[in-house]
Formats: sequence, C-alpha cells, structure tokens
Amino acid sequence: MQVAQAIEDAIADLAEALVELESIPAHDQSTIGFVAHAMENYLSVTDATIALLRHALREYPDVEVGKWLEGLRHLGSMMHHTVGRLVRTSGAGDLPLKPDYMNVPQLMGRACDHYRVQAAQKQLLITCRSVGDIPLTWGDSVAVAIVADNLLSNAVKFSNRGGEILVQILSGPGGVVTSVRDTGPGLTSLEHTRLFQPNIVPQPDATPAQNSAGYGIKIAKGLIDRMGGRLWAESEEGRGACFFFRLPYHPPDSPDSVGQPPRGTANQDRD
Repeated sequence: MQVAQAIEDAIADLAEALVELESIPAHDQSTIGFVAHAMENYLSVTDATIALLRHALREYPDVEVGKWLEGLRHLGSMMHHTVGRLVRTSGAGDLPLKPDYMNVPQLMGRACDHYRVQAAQKQLLITCRSVGDIPLTWGDSVAVAIVADNLLSNAVKFSNRGGEILVQILSGPGGVVTSVRDTGPGLTSLEHTRLFQPNIVPQPDATPAQNSAGYGIKIAKGLIDRMGGRLWAESEEGRGACFFFRLPYHPPDSPDSVGQPPRGTANQDRD
C-alpha cells in the first residue's frame, strides 16, 4: 500500500511538472534546474513501479525476471546520478530548491554505486554504511545528489591507488551527518583556508584538478547552506581528508526543527 501511495503521489507531482514544462522556452540555461526536478519526478515514478514489481514477483520461478528488474533499478540509480551531474556542471547557484523529507542513505548509495566503476580503475574500495537508524532528512534530493557527486569525485580523484574511500551516515544532534573520507594527500593549512573562502581566484601553483575541486566544493557548500545545513572539512597534510555535511531533520523555520527526528527511518527504504 505504501508503494502504491508513493506511485500516486509521484504521478500527481509529475502531472504538475508537465503543465509547467509547457511554458519553458527552448535553450534557456536558467531552466536546467527546473528540468532536473521534472526528471526527478519521472524517475520517482519509475523507482516506485520497479519496487512494486520486485515485491510482487519476488517468488517468480524465472530467475531472469529478477535480474532484469535489478538491472532496471541500477539504471534508475545511474539516471538519478546523471541528473545531479547535469545541474552541477551547468552551475548550481540558481538551482530552484524544492525541499522535502528524503532518504540520505539511498542517495549516497546511488552515488557510491556510480563511482565504484571509476574507483576500480585505481584499485580503490568505496565503502558506504549507515550507523544505526537514520531518520528521513529535510532537503532537496537533486542538490544532495550534486553534493555527493562532488565529494565522491574529489575523493576518487585525489585518493592514492589501492586506498579506501569511506562514506558514513549517522544521526546526530540537529540532523543527519554524512562524511566522505579519502586516502589522498590531505590539505595544507593554506589550502583548507582557501577552500571555503568566497571569490578566491585560481592559484598559479595549483593543478587544474585542484582548482576545479575547489570550485565544486564552493558550489556544494552553497547548496548545503541554502538547505539550512553545514559543510566542513577535517584534514591533516599527508593523511587524507574528510568532508562532512549535516542536514536538518525538519525545515529550519519549523516548530519541530529543535525537536525529535521525523518518524520512520530511511534505512527501511534502502534496497
């Protein structure tokens, strides 16, 4: 029943998005964020339908059917990731946020699934785990996908061959905290300071990858700030870096914002 209701809700959102899509002018760069949200609606319908089919056909005698459905689920995860990258590479500063309660372990799991292929080329292991029951979290799923893409992209880029990237999600005071820890060269004190300062121009002694990573982190921090959260880093030169972001349980201006997390956990929705 919950899956059926989720499908009905997603279809209603999709119908609303389709009406608004009719008014979008062609080739308007400012509409990319809106279109990304419309695509998320399409994918939400697909996700819910596949989940319903997997449940209904879990005892189906032909094992190939289960493999096909798992393939569709994986394809959906890749498409969710692509939507996030589309917005990030086009500039996310004007992304129109549409926050709601969301499943952070599921979002991070999708991003990790995507980057495992790239990480394997450097013999890197990506581990993604949730510590305890993770409540649903308040935020924008497209924006969080952009943040996850940025942090994992940097972790794979800068980690030493044969290392490990650890992604961890846990529930803490005031919200859910996600961390991405790599085994790269870490940050110097100067790099750490520059990383979060606005309007810092590219450094002549930095590689293009380092300058690009710094720009991406600024985008990620701006998105987390807009969702009422916080993004920060801890690092020691030569011993890797760990980036954290916290998202609130409830809207920042909600009477519940200082109360208990929402009922239900994100873990139970994770495949």
